[in-house]
Amino acid sequence: MNGRILVAYATRAGSTAGVAGAVTEVLRDAGYDTDLSLLNSDLMPEHYDAVILGGPIYMGAMREVEEYVRAHHAALESRFKAAFAVGMSFVEDDEEKRALARAALSKAISPFEPAHLGYFAGKTDPAKLSFLQKVALKVVSSPIGDFRDYEAIKAWALEVAGDLGGSHPA
Repeated sequence: MNGRILVAYATRAGSTAGVAGAVTEVLRDAGYDTDLSLLNSDLMPEHYDAVILGGPIYMGAMREVEEYVRAHHAALESRFKAAFAVGMSFVEDDEEKRALARAALSKAISPFEPAHLGYFAGKTDPAKLSFLQKVALKVVSSPIGDFRDYEAIKAWALEVAGDLGGSHPA
């Protein structure tokens, strides 16, 4: 593939932006013409040869990703190559919570099943949260801190890059 790649993401407090940025950096280093953008309804997948979508999991859902997939379903059909979810469920060693988080990504991108799905721990910075969000963190006993594993993120992005085409553009 010699075309353009879109890495589009949703974020609420910046954690997913860091993950999307790392994915974009790997793709660019691999020689791909890659755009990084926040998900919004005006972002047209038709302008790209491949699309990678990512977003945070909040309250068991990835609403922004789901809305984008629904709005651009036809254009994504031949372009949707990978998706990733960022959430604190991936910090804990709790397979039930991880399974629910993986299900949130599957639901958000349905009916698509791209070859590459990434699941990454996020970052919780209480200074960036509203009072109600802080209360919710305490209720669910969410871990606080930056748990993003950039080595794992970059390794996943390299796998995606390898599958985008046999020969990398010059």
